[in-house]
Parts: sequence; structure tokens; C-alpha cells
Amino acid sequence: MCYPLLVEGQDLSIPVVFPEDGGVVDVRNFGAFPDDGVDDTEAIQSALDAHPNGNRIIYLPSGDYQVSDTLRWPVGEDESESQKRTILQGAGILHSTICVPDGSAAFSGSDPRPVIWTGVMPANHVRNAVRDLKIMVGSENPAAVGLQFNASNQGCIRNVVIEAEEDSGITGLDLGYTDEIGSLLVENIAVKGFEYGISTKWPLNSITFENVILRDQRRLGWWNYHQMVFLRGLVSHNWVPAVYNEKDSWGSMTLMDSQIIGLEPDSSLPGIANQRQMYFRNVEVAGYQKAIDHSDRNRAQDDRIGAAHLIEDTSHRNVVSQFRHLDDPTFAAAGFVKHLPVKETPLVHWGDPVSSWINILEFGADPTGESDSTGALQGAIDSGAETIYLPGGSRFRFEGNLKIRGPVRRIIGLEGSCHTESGAVWQLVDGQHPDGLADASTVVIERLENWKGLRGGEPEFVIQNESARTLVVSSVAGARVLGQGSGDIFLDDFCGHFELLSPGQSAWARQITCLSKGTKIRNRGGKLWILGMRAERTGTLIETTDGGITDATGIFVYSNQGWVREEPAFLIHNSYAVLSGISERNFNRRPVSLWFRETQGGETREMSQHAWVYLSK
Repeated sequence: MCYPLLVEGQDLSIPVVFPEDGGVVDVRNFGAFPDDGVDDTEAIQSALDAHPNGNRIIYLPSGDYQVSDTLRWPVGEDESESQKRTILQGAGILHSTICVPDGSAAFSGSDPRPVIWTGVMPANHVRNAVRDLKIMVGSENPAAVGLQFNASNQGCIRNVVIEAEEDSGITGLDLGYTDEIGSLLVENIAVKGFEYGISTKWPLNSITFENVILRDQRRLGWWNYHQMVFLRGLVSHNWVPAVYNEKDSWGSMTLMDSQIIGLEPDSSLPGIANQRQMYFRNVEVAGYQKAIDHSDRNRAQDDRIGAAHLIEDTSHRNVVSQFRHLDDPTFAAAGFVKHLPVKETPLVHWGDPVSSWINILEFGADPTGESDSTGALQGAIDSGAETIYLPGGSRFRFEGNLKIRGPVRRIIGLEGSCHTESGAVWQLVDGQHPDGLADASTVVIERLENWKGLRGGEPEFVIQNESARTLVVSSVAGARVLGQGSGDIFLDDFCGHFELLSPGQSAWARQITCLSKGTKIRNRGGKLWILGMRAERTGTLIETTDGGITDATGIFVYSNQGWVREEPAFLIHNSYAVLSGISERNFNRRPVSLWFRETQGGETREMSQHAWVYLSK
């Protein structure tokens, strides 16, 4: 199978490896040895069980690992400690494979049985992840489900292939086996075979996807019921419908930059079977007699759409800014829509040898968190190293200001945690290295949790870009990111606050979760692009002011704690915003009461009507 979209720009032949003193849990130390033909289920399970709620990487070095039964996320001392902060990590999709042998007894029945299972509701499965591996289901395993995954607020599936032999397996990626899954990011995934490629169900808490390949499913490529799905970059080559968005639900899907190709043009099945709510942008559907079938006739604008390249369309009526003065408030009547150009998140390649990485313990950092490790991290940064790591299983404390300068390209947490007692600010700056060493053009801060700040509040852990360089914040929870320079900012799989405060600065966010009260995201004169946002608690979701441009696709607000009536969900002041795929869940009868407050010139107008798509001025 070819993986043209997976990990684009990265050499897949280079395995992902870690330093020996990085706190990474190697499954070989528990008796799981690849390529030996021995069942590794018990050994891998022992490695998982050794670190419940541990913020640890359970690492599968290169090779094939045979499993004959379900691998289950570890159970802690109580429910609050179970099935969370666990990361199953391979060396890459061409290197590490979990293999289910042909005709395995556990997967030969009629009831679905997962190869990997990560926990059920409620939504407390923070920081779970599956990364850089392949799951291969052999023949004669009709009950096999490749991966049942659950993460909350910050968690991800990245760079994963799930494949089944012909006529084997039920579902490749099951994100509908329990309620309250999400918010989370699924990025760079391919599913080949199975009856169903991907399943997304239940009404909470939204899932963001980017770069998905579906091939050779037997019944449906993607089955959505109730869930809010935000998707960019779907490539489907199938004989069956690529997407089924089922009726009688709150389910909604946004679909961008995608290609859906039918392999049996005489089939009466549509490429997309939509019975609920969908938004399309730059979507090509070909090879089906019916490209899109909107069969929910009581709500859909169009009954059927023929094969076409959909530049932009929606299944339902929408509202637009009152400043547009349109008689027909539908998306089609909105006229020219300005969308921001999309930039892909820069990669820091894994090719530099781990022997050149620097452990902050070498500079006197305290892994217990009893004393401040800011000086140790500053010393590691100023040492001239390109990659600095914080070992997993540690808990560091940082206070005051830290300057990120010189040639450092990556600060990687190895899933460890940190906290602050009085406040910490990590500043990305230009040209301030004490020895005059040149600055790296891109800096990535990744795989780290501020465990005291997951839901916001004081004291704050701040990461700010004051430079002309590019900042990437990836798989980070409990931080506040600020843009106060001219360099680009990228947020991937991020839980916290974001403020773009420098006019003209640009940012791209892929799955951002905001959990605390008050304004979640501010854009003051910048250019902000978002794919997938989830917010809880009362407060403005996105504030766009001072000539800023916000282009957000896929926004979910869980307003179940009630809404302060005078607070707008979206505030737009002498700026431009296009907001697509807005959804709300509320079970206490106090939903959002003021959706939009928009000011243009000296005039302000408000709108309480919920919008699936909203376009300002």
C-alpha cells in the first residue's frame, strides 16, 4: 500500500528512536522481542500495566510483534487514574507492526473485539496517543477491530496504518464504541480493508482529522452518527460510499481539500450519503453515479448533486452578518468569501542522532519538581544543542523567564510533565545567543503537559513568539501561547489559550481545545486559520479585532455549564471572519444566548440565531 499523504516531507525510512535515559519504556525489557515468532501480547500488556496515568511512552522498536488478544490501556488505583496519559509509540509505519496472526481465536467470533483498546466514558482520558506504527490484521479474523481509541482534551493518533487482509476485520479505526470521545486529533492515518474504515459516533466531544486515506472497505469508508467531525485531506478509493453521515442525530461533518474516487461507476451507491449536516470546500467526487445524496429532504438545500468539484457548498441554510444586507441569508447568497491560504505544519526531521540530544538533567534540572529547573533548561539551550529533551516520568518546575535562542530546533517533553508556582514565560527571541550562534529558523515545543494548568487559570505557563522565526507547539496541554512578533505560529493537538497580538502575524491551528472561562482565543490584527476547535465554559470563543482575519472550520461549544447572556460566542470588531461548521451541545436548557456581536465602523449589531456558517462583512 502506498502512503502518499502520510508524514509528507519526512523520510519514512528513518526510524523514530529515543535516548536510553529518556524515560521511555522499551517493551523488550518486558520480554516482547520482535521478529521471533513468539506471542508478545502478555509482554506488551505488562509494559502498559507498569505505568498507569504515567505520561510515559511505551515504545515498540523496529520489527513485527505478534498479538493474539486485545492490548488494553492500564488501570490505575481508581477510575480517575485509569486509561489516561499513555502513549503507544512505534518506530514508524515502515518499521514497527503489531500483527494479528491468521485465524486468531480471540478475533474469530461474531462480536467486535479490538486489537488495541484505550478506555470508555467518562471523558477523562487526557493525553492518550498512538503514534508511528502499523496494525496488521491477518485473514480469518472477522471480529477484529484495529483500534478503539479514546482521548480527551489533548490526545492524538499520528502516523498510523491499520490494514486487514481481504474479508477480515469489522472496523479499522473505531471512534464510536463509547460516548464522550474527544476532543482529539487524528493526523496522517491510512485504513485499508475492513467492513468499515472509520466509525465516529455519539454526540460528544468532536474529532479533528487531517490527511486520511481509505481504501478497499466492504460496506462503508466512513460511518458518522451524532459526532462532530472536522476533516481536511480525505482520499478515498472505494467501491462503496466513502462517507455516510447518518440521519436522526446531531451529527455534522466538515470536509475540505479532499478527493473521493469511486471504483465501480455503474453502482447506484453515492460517493457521499448525507442525511444530516455537511459543509464542503474544495472537494472532488468522481466515479459514482451520484456524487452526493442529500436524502434528509426536510433540511437539505439540494436533493442531489452530480459529480463535480465542489468549491464551496453546504447542505443546510445558514446565516451571515447583518452588515451584508442580504435578503436571502444562505451560504450560496453570501457572495465572495475570503479564505486564508493554508500552510502545512513544519517538520523537524527525526534524522539527527539521539547521541547529539541534550538531557536537561545534565545541567542540574530537578526531576521531582521541588526546585526550579529554569536555569538548567536555559543552560541546555545555550549549549548549542539542536534537540533538548525532558525525560518521561519526570515532573519539572519552571519559574520566571526563559529565552529560547540560538540553534535549538526542538524542545521535546518525551511526555513528561511540568508546573509553575509563580508563573513561567518561555520567550522565542531573535539574535540573543550569548556566543552569537545563529538562530534556527523553526522551533518545535512538543509532547509536554503543564499538569496544573490543564483547565487554565493562574499561575500561567506562557509560550510566546516574539521573533521572526516559526514556532510550532504540538501535543502540549495547559499552556497559554502568545504571538507578539512577526514569525508564524502553528498549534497542533493543543489544549490551552491562544492570543495572536501582533498585527500581521499569522497562525494555523489544528485541533485546539479551550476549557477555562473567559475569552478563549484572541486575534488582534493577525491572520488566524483553525481546523477544529472545542470550548467549554462560558466566554467568547474567538475575538477578532483591529483588522484581523479569522478563518475557522469546525467549531464545537459544549455549553452545559450554562451561558452568561451578555457574552457573545463570537466577537468581531472592524475585522473579517468566516466561521464554518459551528455546533453546540447543551443539556441544561441554558445554551448560548448571544452568538455574534459584530461592529463595523461605528455600528454594532448582535445576532442570537445559531449559524452553521457565519460570514462577517
